[in-house]
Amino acid sequence: MKSLFEQYREEFQGIEYCCYCMEPKDGKHSCCQENHFIPFEDFDDVDQIHIIDGEIALAVWQAEKQLEIANGR
Repeated sequence: MKSLFEQYREEFQGIEYCCYCMEPKDGKHSCCQENHFIPFEDFDDVDQIHIIDGEIALAVWQAEKQLEIANGR
């Protein structure tokens, strides 16, 4: 069985991120006043974990907002 880290590594493979701030490219032509994007798999393990942590935090935040909307808050 694959670890959660291995599963995320596979899922994010091929997605390009800014090599300075590690934000996903998402169709942008530049970021951080540069145009240097690299695939997720080219980051070292520490940076990959940082990206994964950020993606999980964003997903949790979005889920919490959806619950607030659903509960009328």
